[in-house]
Amino acid sequence: METMVINTAAIMKSLGTFTNAYGLESNSKKLVEEIGNGSLRVKEIGIMLRDPISKAGLISCYFPVDVDITHEMLFVPVNGKTLEARPVCTREAKPGFQLKDLWKKLPDENLSDPDYYEIREGNFRLRVHHSFCKKGVIENYLPAQGYGFISRNRKGIFFLSRWCNFDRIWTGKEVSFIPIISRQGLQARAVQE
Repeated sequence: METMVINTAAIMKSLGTFTNAYGLESNSKKLVEEIGNGSLRVKEIGIMLRDPISKAGLISCYFPVDVDITHEMLFVPVNGKTLEARPVCTREAKPGFQLKDLWKKLPDENLSDPDYYEIREGNFRLRVHHSFCKKGVIENYLPAQGYGFISRNRKGIFFLSRWCNFDRIWTGKEVSFIPIISRQGLQARAVQE
């Protein structure tokens, strides 16, 4: 079995960058120590931002434990919602599982929950609750270039056609989307009819 390289400095930097963007602490020191000393074998680590009262997860990010992915991070504007951060991880399969038995013993990560949208950027994975969806109208779509803008409150929010879950894109179409802050600015991701 291939041993995964653990980069605790990169993990701490990534966790801190994500939570600091929301004005929160990652509270992940103990989890990172367990991963670093080998007592906890994980594939990905991340942060869940949740409602402090209901404990419902609203935004989760996941990334590998071996590289710094801060340049790939995406953020969701929360518009004053009160959130708390909780470190999370996805564990590796226990050694000794037969590959043919994995599908029986481990949940399928590809099963989609209709209440969440998954957005990927390189090694960074973001799950966002549908309550963060906004509505808008496609304007100024350029099919040859594969991008356009969604009008919302008189602002044009950039999107790529590959971020849409439908094929026919035209100016004037009403859509919902998840607003995302990236290194390139505000973007509309998980665009739905």
